[in-house]
Amino acid sequence: MSSVPIMVIDASLAVARVRVKEQTPQIIDAFREWARMGIRLVVPRQFWWEVVNALAVGHHYSGDQVLEGIHELETLGIETRDMDHGLLLLTIEAVERFRLTAYDAQYLVLAETLIAPLATLDRALARASGSRARFLGPGDAGHRLSEPPAAYEHDVTWPNYKGASAYLAKLRAEAARPG
Repeated sequence: MSSVPIMVIDASLAVARVRVKEQTPQIIDAFREWARMGIRLVVPRQFWWEVVNALAVGHHYSGDQVLEGIHELETLGIETRDMDHGLLLLTIEAVERFRLTAYDAQYLVLAETLIAPLATLDRALARASGSRARFLGPGDAGHRLSEPPAAYEHDVTWPNYKGASAYLAKLRAEAARPG
């Protein structure tokens, strides 16, 4: 494991970073500080599709504007991580426990797995992240949320699925296979 600090960032923060209309001093300062400190920015693979969708569909960017935004983010040295089947199970649990979308739950699972903070503009994701959250949105900009995630948790039912044991055994066998 690397001793270089890691920060998981979500698509909401990245989109705000490339959209001049959404940039705030807190967002710009956070990215500058992370660069100055040599913090590695890490995202799950679907991050890039979320950013493209937000820019192209949500903000009506043209293809060249989307490409420019993606290029700008790539110059930040963002590392992309694949989410394997084990992390899929943790994502299912986070979706149910915190009522997050599967996309948002991936950021939380990645941050928990890497034992890293999670920077976001999404209040629900920040709440679910608890002390891990670095919320840079309006109102609470720059402050960590200290609310315990337990207040937002719900019972997890996926272990009750009658096929769960067989599915987990299959995943373990696949993981044990070389290459």
